[in-house]
Amino acid sequence: MFTEGRVEVDGIRARYLEAGQGVPLVHFGADLSTPSPTHELLAHRFRVIAFETLPQGRPGSDAAATIGRVIKSLGLTDVDLLASADASTAAVWFALAEPERVRALVLEAPTAIGAEPRGELERRLPELTTPTLVLFGTADRQAAQDTGRVYTKLIPNSHLVFVYDAAHAIGRDRPEAFAEVVADFLERHEAFIISRTPTVIHP
Repeated sequence: MFTEGRVEVDGIRARYLEAGQGVPLVHFGADLSTPSPTHELLAHRFRVIAFETLPQGRPGSDAAATIGRVIKSLGLTDVDLLASADASTAAVWFALAEPERVRALVLEAPTAIGAEPRGELERRLPELTTPTLVLFGTADRQAAQDTGRVYTKLIPNSHLVFVYDAAHAIGRDRPEAFAEVVADFLERHEAFIISRTPTVIHP
């Protein structure tokens, strides 16, 4: 059973849903408009804390600092971090700024960089030491899939997984497959996949 809570940091009042016990898995960029089967599945193995997307338009480093203060306000020191779509930018910046606080990073259809990387964030990605899982759906646009390969090329300790028959909202389209691969990665980290070759998760 999920319980609802709110935290206020930097003038931002953020709503979240929480369920489960164990290692905290904090999700930024979650769609909390309807119950998520993905969160329910993950809550069987983790303490899931799912936040709505933080307000857009904030610079990456500022949004990352806000994420850090939100996590601290929950009484947490280090977490597994899951970020969807636009929230991926702040999550990556946070992992770069405070790597000791992010045990593992999962990026669902991230939009932090493009297929032709440029800018400070892209230059900093080779410094990211956090074990990172990047997921895209096979039904997502081809440009998004090409971007996934850029992430794993730039991030040293990373894995790329394509989830079969899922579009941009992977957790909504294929909740069981998404939860299974995310949980396996979070529990195994570097031992998740021996090869860094992109993998397709079938039905």
